[in-house]
Amino acid sequence: MAAGEVGEAALGQLGRVEATRRLQEIGGIGRWSAEYVLLRGLGQLDVYPGDDVGARHRLRRFFGLGHDPSYEEIADLLRPWEPFAGMLYFHLLLDGLTERGDLPARGRA
Repeated sequence: MAAGEVGEAALGQLGRVEATRRLQEIGGIGRWSAEYVLLRGLGQLDVYPGDDVGARHRLRRFFGLGHDPSYEEIADLLRPWEPFAGMLYFHLLLDGLTERGDLPARGRA
């Protein structure tokens, strides 16, 4: 963005798949980074960064799976949350931070 190769407004006009592809054209940006930019940077709450290893572990626990789900399995599991899968990502992230003691537990100041 700083080099002018891609702009926030232009990315916001693209669909999720196309915006992810466009970001991945930038050297060093993979699918996880592209999806994270869309979710965190552009607020596209339909995006769940499925390549995030920690997120896969958290989904395994959340759904009671015996394995970490693949990227494709994650897409299937999250269909009921469309278009807000990113909100589940944030919820599980915050839950993990609370569990680790990095955030206070609910109800405690």
